[in-house]
Amino acid sequence: MATNRLIPGILRAVKLDSSFYEEVESDSSYDSDALIVVVVASLLGAFGALLRLAFSGQFLGAILAFIVAAVITLVGFFIWVWVATFVGTKLFGGTGQFGNVKRALGFAYAPQFLNILSFIPCLGGIIGLIAWALSIVAAVIALRQSLNQDTTKAVLTALVSAIVVFIITAIISGIFAAIGIGGAAMMGAFNQ
Repeated sequence: MATNRLIPGILRAVKLDSSFYEEVESDSSYDSDALIVVVVASLLGAFGALLRLAFSGQFLGAILAFIVAAVITLVGFFIWVWVATFVGTKLFGGTGQFGNVKRALGFAYAPQFLNILSFIPCLGGIIGLIAWALSIVAAVIALRQSLNQDTTKAVLTALVSAIVVFIITAIISGIFAAIGIGGAAMMGAFNQ
């Protein structure tokens, strides 16, 4: 990881600079940088959720939301890379490999840094929507560059893989919720 290139790289990623995504996908020295972007994005988003719940007096829920949000984001990222690589190469004729897609999609998470602001009443949802939309556009550019596709195929790869990942992460989230409810029941939280 070259710290002198991480912040400029994040800024270029947020500016949707396709030449940057091309550079990242072909340079394995960006592996740790891309992972740092994903980890920081997941922690900032989780911290925004923690603040939102903590301000409403739900302290235990806030801590659990922080943990679950961070884990789901990280797990979702790796699932998305795998699914996008598979869908992009097998269904839409892309030629990239897992590492190329991982680096490019990792930087596509940079707009999600805005999710730390999700605790702000009324604006939090709008900020989250803006962060999501920017990340989707960045992901299309990242997939186009890393899978050597045209824009239409990159959009289709992003849509198909995002739907698959949404379903998988919803199932994982449901498991976390079931574990949480089961744990609360075992601790006697529902006995009054």
